[in-house]
This record gives sequence, structure tokens and C-alpha cells, in this order.
Amino acid sequence: MEADETRLPFDAQEYAAAAYAQGKSLTDMQTELSEQLQSVRRSLYSLINERYQDFLGLGTSLSGLDTSIASLREPLTEIKGEIQSAHLELQTELDHLDSRLAYRTQLREKKQMLRLFLDLGQLLERASMILQEAKATTEQTDYIKCLERAAVDLSQIRYFAKKGEGLPFVVNAQPRIEQVEQSLLDALEQFLSSCAKRYVELATASKAEEADMYEMARNIAQSLRAYSAVEETDKAELILRSSMVQPFAKRIFGSQPGRGMGLDPAKFSDMLQQVLQFVKAVGVPLIRDIEAHMSASSGSTGYHFATHVFWQEIATSMMDSLPLVFVPGMPARFHKNYQTACSFVSAFGDVFSLADDAFKDGVSEYEVLALDPTFIEFHRKWQLLAYFSIQKKLIVGALEDSNFKDIHEATPGLENGQNDVSRPQTPSMSSKLTKPNRDKLEPIKRENGLLTEQAAQALWAVSRCWSRDVYLVPLAANFWQLTVQVLLWYQHSVEKRIQQLIQAQIADSETDQLLQHIHDTYAVNAAVFKQIRTICQLIPIASAHDSEGEKSMISSLGTAVTQALAPLEALVRKARDAIASTIVSQCTANLVSNLRRTTSQYRHTNRPPPTAASSFVSKLFTHMATMEIKIDSMESSNGSVDFGSTIKQIMRNRVAKDVSREFAKVCLETLVTLSKTEASLQRLRSKSRGAGARIDTGYAGDLPVPPGIDLRGKAPDTDNDKIRRQIWLDVVQLSQIISDYGVEPSDEFSSFAQLIHPFGK
Repeated sequence: MEADETRLPFDAQEYAAAAYAQGKSLTDMQTELSEQLQSVRRSLYSLINERYQDFLGLGTSLSGLDTSIASLREPLTEIKGEIQSAHLELQTELDHLDSRLAYRTQLREKKQMLRLFLDLGQLLERASMILQEAKATTEQTDYIKCLERAAVDLSQIRYFAKKGEGLPFVVNAQPRIEQVEQSLLDALEQFLSSCAKRYVELATASKAEEADMYEMARNIAQSLRAYSAVEETDKAELILRSSMVQPFAKRIFGSQPGRGMGLDPAKFSDMLQQVLQFVKAVGVPLIRDIEAHMSASSGSTGYHFATHVFWQEIATSMMDSLPLVFVPGMPARFHKNYQTACSFVSAFGDVFSLADDAFKDGVSEYEVLALDPTFIEFHRKWQLLAYFSIQKKLIVGALEDSNFKDIHEATPGLENGQNDVSRPQTPSMSSKLTKPNRDKLEPIKRENGLLTEQAAQALWAVSRCWSRDVYLVPLAANFWQLTVQVLLWYQHSVEKRIQQLIQAQIADSETDQLLQHIHDTYAVNAAVFKQIRTICQLIPIASAHDSEGEKSMISSLGTAVTQALAPLEALVRKARDAIASTIVSQCTANLVSNLRRTTSQYRHTNRPPPTAASSFVSKLFTHMATMEIKIDSMESSNGSVDFGSTIKQIMRNRVAKDVSREFAKVCLETLVTLSKTEASLQRLRSKSRGAGARIDTGYAGDLPVPPGIDLRGKAPDTDNDKIRRQIWLDVVQLSQIISDYGVEPSDEFSSFAQLIHPFGK
């Protein structure tokens, strides 16, 4: 151990950690600590020896300390006793005060109970007397005033009875309280019912008396105030509903035979118009007059007449009496009846100005109607998903040889009403369905410039989904999903047909059909994107005239359409390539024979040098021109589709490159053959002149342009040079034709044109 480790205090944990870090064993640590102990003892002995006098004085310095402590203990003990005595006296006083306060509280409660007993008795007595007084009066005005006073007393009686709940005198008075309550409610119900019926008679009379209606409204308002006083507003609304609206609703809806099955939309509309007329004649003036009479009362009225009185009874009667009108057995009638019902709900809200009306409690009557269980049940009652299934079958059934069964299986949840508008997976063809009526397809073909049945069927199905006699707003997501499925059907149908045409021996008829399908893919894409704007106006989210929201929706729907038709892009490219290959084959079919004819024209004929291109060069693109005429005729049938300029430019570029590449290849082979022939003749001539004759190295059999040949600025004099000049003229002419088309030749052709530049003028 180090010397400084003998100092105190000694930290055992720190020492053990340091020893462990140094790798010391327990034996080493024991030895080291023993040495330390001996060192400490020696230090202690040395210190005692050095300061022995101080060591001996440790005991003598504490002498007299006990006496000092004893002198202090006595006064402290006296103080402690005084404090305990004072504490006992104070606790006694506090206990006395608590007992007196408890006694006083008990007296106050007994006094309150006594007053409660007296007040309750007085209120019961007074309420009974008021009810007896009401029975004796003959005037309706005095009668309802008595009932209103009794209602106020009954409200107080209920308050006191609840406050003294469980007390003997309250329990004993309970039968009398119930008797007063029942008598008052019976009297109010009878009076309110009679006034409500009388008000309906006056309001629906041919010549209504304003004064009488106003008086009846005042009596009804006073009755409603009485019901509000006893917190029985629900009963009051139920009485008004059964007395005023129920007889009329049963007469309108209950008299229909067949429980609404196949109900004529015109008749259904007439029924709802009668309901609106009744509401306007009875409900609007009644609510206006009641609110006028009750405006002086403080606080909220607590009544929602439009919803709880008129709407609930009308909707309930309709659902009970005409349950089959909500069933889409006849989809056309169901559609019209649903639209009529929605218009009725909107008109009902307009009659009462629900959207603009707000009561004192801050609750809009429109919110009350929207959250009413009857309102929610009324809308759920309409079997919209069943209607959609029927319309889907009608639309799908009108498409020929479709794969809608597999499309539907690839889009689960549609029958269950899930609004999943994600893009379905590409399906496969399976079922055989009927075609739409050709009379329905012809207008669509003319309008959109379509040339194929599949395109017309697809656009017919899409337009059918969003037509006014099929589409319903709550089914927007379902019909959009069906639209995407129709596009998938079209994509798959066209893909199958194009594959068949490509795999077949390409002829003019197949080429024409391929062009028609390519044209119609452009036309369908343009027509669908055009209809997306109309669709956005029909979908509720875009109906708020929010330009940003509409742009976002158009973008989203456009993306879905693009994804559905995306496979057609590759297919169209494949079809274009097949057409282009056919045209190239037709253009270059006689290219070799034409070049041979050029060679034979100048071989041993002594013809003058050529000054113009061969006649066949100007006819190389005759088949392409014919194809462009067909494309122009297709484009003229529908000018709104940017089909002609796009497809012609693509076809020109492809045909020009392939034809020029083949032309350069054949010409190159011809020139190489020409050079080889010249080289062979040169060698024969050299042999005939003798072994020592020098061979003209200006000719090489493997070069299309032998070294030393430059025809620029002079007329060719040999047959071979005339042939070379003719090929050069043909290349120049072809370059000009390609340039006039607005495209570029192939790289091979450009390189070849540069190679034979010495053959030019």
C-alpha cells in the first residue's frame, strides 16, 4: 500500500474496487490490510506518546457537565407541564363548541324539514284547489291558465318531494302527489289534443279564420308552457304528433294498396306534395304563432316541432304503410321514387327554413333533424346497394363476351356496400353476355367517332353509370368503381383482339382493324377524361363549387383512369410496330429487283449517264401514303381526338428509318458486288497482258467505293460509274422524301449517304 493510504477516513468500497482493478486476490488484500492495521496502531501509539498530557486531560475537561444539565432540566419540565395543561383546556372548549354547532345544525335541518312539510302540504292543497277550479270553469282561456298555474305548483311539489326523498311525511304524501300529477297531465292532454285537432280543422278549411287560428295557437302555446314547467315536453310533442299529423299521414299513406310495391312515381310525388301542402298550411303557421306566444318566456322552449312532431310521424307512417317502396324490385321506379323522396326532404327543410333556424340554446333545428333516429332510419331504409346490384347486372349484361364476373371477384366488398374505389386487378375473360342494342351504340359511335364495337360498348356502359335515370348520389363510389371495371373490361377485350390480329397473317384488312383499335383507344381515353368533369359535378364532394377540391378530384379520377388503361399503351405500341413492319415489308418488297434493273440498264447498253433518280424511289412510300389517307379519314370522323398527327408522326419515323436502313443495305450490297466485279475484270486483264504487268490497285473487291473514284464535277464514262451515279441520285431523292415527311432516316442510311458522296455531281 501507498503511504497516504494510512490516512483516515478509509473507504473500503473504493479500496476493494481499486484492488480488483489491479487484479489482487483476497489473500493479497488480507495481507495488505493487516499491514495497514499494524501501521495505524503504531501511528496511534506514537500520537498518544507525543501528546500524553492532552490525552490525560480528556476526562478532566468534562467535569461539572452533569450539574449544568440538571439545572437546565427543571425549568424545561415546568414549561412542558404548563403546555400540556393549556392543551387540555383548549381541547375541552373545542369539544363544547362542536357539540353546540351540531345541535344548531340539527335544529336548522328540523326547521327546514318542518318548512318543507308545510310548503309541500300547502302546494298540494293549492294544486288540488286549482284543478277543482279548472273543472268548474267553462272558458278555455281561464281553464288553461288554471292548468298552467297547477303545472308550476306541480313542478315545485316534485322539487320538494325529491329534496325530502325518504322522509316519512314525503312517503305518506306520495299517493296524493301522484294523484295531482295524473289529474293535471290528463287534463293537459285532453285540452292540448282538442286544441290541436281544432287547429288542423281551421288550417285546412277552405276559408280559415285568422282570429280563431291565433286563439287556438295561444291555447296550444299555454299548454306547451305547462308541459315545459313539469318537464314533460316529450309528451306534449307526442300528443301534437298523434292529434295533428297522424290522422293525415295515415289517410295519405295508409290507403295505398300493395304496401307500396311498384308504386307509380307520379303518384308517390303527388302524395309527398300533399304532405308538403299540409305542412305549409298547418305546421308553418302553428310554429310561428307558438313561438310568438312563447317568446316572452325566459329560457329555451325545449321543443323541436318540425322534427319531433311533423317529420317523425310522416316518416314513420311512410315506412310502416309503404315498406315496399324502399325495395328496388322495379329499378326505374325505385330511382324516381328515391329522387322524389330526397327532393321532399330538401323541400321539407326549406318549408321550415331549418338550415337558417337556430333556437336560444344554440342548437340548430337542421342538426336536430339530421341526428334524429327516424331521419337516419328513413335513409337507411332505401335499399341502395340492392338497386346498384340490379343496375350493375343490367349494364354488365349489355356487354358482349365480358369478364365482369372475374372483375367483380378481383374487387371484393362491392356487393357489401364497401366504398373501396381502389383499382381492381386485371381480370380474365369468362362469361358470355348480351350486347347492347345496336341502336344505342350508333349515336355513341357518331358522337365520339368510334370505329369498333368494344369502344362503343365501353363508352355506353360508362355513360350509363352516370346517366340521370341510373346514378344516385349515395352510390357515387360504387358507380365509379363500376366505371373503372368497365374500362378494365375494354382494356382486356381490346388486348385480346389486338393479340389475335398481330398473331394472324398481317394483311390490309388486319392492318385496318389494328388502326381502328388504335384510333378508338385514343377516342375512349379522350371521351372518359371529358366525362370526368361531368362526374365531378355529380359527386357530392365536388358539389360545393370548391375549385381546388374539384381540381384535386379530377386529378385523382384521371389517375385511376390512366391506371386502368395503362396496359393499352404497350399494346398500342405493339400494334403500331406490327403495322409499321407490314408497311416496311410492302415498301421494300421489290427493292432488290429494282436495283438489279438499274444495274442491267447501264451494263453494256451505252446509255447516257443518269440525271434523275429512279422512278421506283418516288413510289417507295406509296403504302405509307395509303395508310395516312386511312388515318386522315379516321381522324376526320372525330376531330376532337388527337389521333392522326400523333400516329402519323410515329409511323413515319418508324417506316422511314426501317425503309432507309433496308435501302442502304441493298445499295451497299450492290456497290460491293460492283466493286468485286471490277476487281475481277482488272485481274483478268492484267493476266492477259503478261506476268510482268502491273495490277491497278485502285480497285478493291470488298469496298463499295474503291479508292481513287471521284465523280464529282464530271460525267461518268464507264457503265459502273453510271450505276454508281444512279445509286447516288436515288439516295439523294430518298433523303429528300424522308426530309419532306419531317422525320430522320436511319443512322446506317446517313452513314451510307456520306460514304457515296464521291459519286455525286
